[in-house]
Amino acid sequence: MQELVAAIKILPGTIIRFSPDSLGVREKLRLASTREASVEEDVAYALIGIFQLDTRPHYGEGADALGHLLEEIVACSGEVTVLAWSGKSSSYNSCLPASVSVYNQTPYNPPSLEGEEMETCITELRGKLSKQVVLGIYHQINFLPPARFATRRLHLPCIVFFVKRLSIQEHRSGNEKLYRAKVSGVGNVEFTTTDDLPLHEPRKFVFAHPWIAHIRGPSDGIAWRGYPGFDPDADSVSDPDSDSDSDSDETSPLAQLHAVPVPQVDDYTRALQMIARLRQPFNALLLVEQPNRHYRRVAAEKEIVISELGTKITSRNIWVTVLEIL
Repeated sequence: MQELVAAIKILPGTIIRFSPDSLGVREKLRLASTREASVEEDVAYALIGIFQLDTRPHYGEGADALGHLLEEIVACSGEVTVLAWSGKSSSYNSCLPASVSVYNQTPYNPPSLEGEEMETCITELRGKLSKQVVLGIYHQINFLPPARFATRRLHLPCIVFFVKRLSIQEHRSGNEKLYRAKVSGVGNVEFTTTDDLPLHEPRKFVFAHPWIAHIRGPSDGIAWRGYPGFDPDADSVSDPDSDSDSDSDETSPLAQLHAVPVPQVDDYTRALQMIARLRQPFNALLLVEQPNRHYRRVAAEKEIVISELGTKITSRNIWVTVLEIL
């Protein structure tokens, strides 16, 4: 047992009680990140049962086997933590890694925002953002569907920040360059990459914030659109222009809570909480527009962490959408 614990770096109790449901997607991938196999495809195929996927091996697809596995994980769960990595992109899809070893990394995660800190943020936002703007952004994020794949193309729900200007600040060793981007709603963002990015077309670049589950926060029984429990025939959310802040269950199916007693929260307060989490630093994906309005991830070698947005958030400088990524 000790030899097994040392090899896979899991506590003995976890090994004894292990079942496919006992670990999250990201943790399973971390455990698989050091796996080696004599047949290239087996690195991915060995994980089919652990992820409870209805996928059959297709020997001969080579490196695409990992992309196929990750595609199925996203398709079955809408889980986007598989996109939190830095390294070399896969030929399968630019948002997927070429090697499972990248999942041994610990990606950036913003700290939990709750209690007095959350209340302070909400108070600040109430004084600086109009109710109409706050609820408008909330409803857009609220109605985003889950991530999905179709013919190797990732349909990614995300919040987009546009690049206005792009310049090279410094040339470093190994063809690495330090870039600075002026980004709408964010300010200046610096990052390094060996990619040669076209400086004369900065508006083709966007920074994507795909961590929608974090922004939404605890569901409190809310059935998000496109997720289990959502009723598309139910009444719509409350009107952003309404002056009513009622916390009645009847205003929206999104306000309905489980029978377990929890504090009732009106849509406006919930929207402010969402904006507060949106303001936090986040690990961004840099995407460049391709023909036909498709996108491709670039500068993936290192994490690009964007500092907190402050109160720069408005409906004019962010775009809540679903991007199609090659």
